[in-house]
Amino acid sequence: MTSNLAAHLPVAREGVVRERPEVPGWTENLLFTPYDPVNDIGMWLHLGTVADVWEMWEDRVLIALPEDQGVLAMWAYHRTVPERQPGGANLEFHCGQPFKQWRITFDGFCVRSSYDALRTGLLADGPKSRVQLELSVECVTPVWDAESGPDTATGAGMAEQSWAREHYEQLIKVSGELVVDGVITEISGSGWRDHSRGPRGADTLKDWGGHVITGGVLPSGRAFGLCRYWARDGRVTLEGAYVVEDGALRHVGIRQIPGPAELERDGEDFTLALADDEAISGTVCSSLWLSMAGGLPYGVADGAPVYTVSWARVQWGGEEGYAYIERSHVENV
Repeated sequence: MTSNLAAHLPVAREGVVRERPEVPGWTENLLFTPYDPVNDIGMWLHLGTVADVWEMWEDRVLIALPEDQGVLAMWAYHRTVPERQPGGANLEFHCGQPFKQWRITFDGFCVRSSYDALRTGLLADGPKSRVQLELSVECVTPVWDAESGPDTATGAGMAEQSWAREHYEQLIKVSGELVVDGVITEISGSGWRDHSRGPRGADTLKDWGGHVITGGVLPSGRAFGLCRYWARDGRVTLEGAYVVEDGALRHVGIRQIPGPAELERDGEDFTLALADDEAISGTVCSSLWLSMAGGLPYGVADGAPVYTVSWARVQWGGEEGYAYIERSHVENV
């Protein structure tokens, strides 16, 4: 299944750019979102360069623990030497084999907060927990490249996006160890990853109307994914969807996307439907919230768009598995 994961993408797309691009606001961003359903632990692990300060790497970590244990959060900046890139102050991604194997390491301190605090306001500083993370990542589906998807009737695809000009996604399985204040948890689960490049300046949200991204791989290896982005006038600027069966990826249309996220940790039911296929039903197991206003901490900022990331149990064609889902929605579209 892993022999032809990215036949259409050059290996250079998997690495990070080593010379400053001559494009205002240019950034490079990598994200892994694993979820362990047995331990009910989700992770949002992000590394990216800073717009117009290309030498500086930003590492952002959110770890969703079971509800009674709360959320761990960290956000830092670091001028990372080339041999540690992609990496930040505490978080590093190591590519073992392009489009097939990665390793994630983290060693630092995170603020611990409740879900209610994160859901109802900006995250305040507070007591820190020592957190260590070592994850092995296996890429289990072919890459979906946003530039290879079908055109929309109303948008120009990646060429119109204000957050990147290149973007691809892939589904993963993860295993490893999470240590919080000396308590070891063995991690086993699945998730989603992406890698984007291009301008992402201060005006990124100027015409942002909202988005949905979701993807999941089931125990049989059957997998799905979709994304849709729209402008403030409701016009869809980029969308695409795919199904993976017997290791082969095929593009499909979209019949229905999940609605705007509910600001609750769990319990939300949703439905998505791909063309010519059975609908996929889901129930959110865990959620986190980020402000989309530039420079603000994690949490829900009054008057700012909310970026919700969730992990959900899904049912598709009689099979049950887990999926990642992220959503935003600007009310004044």
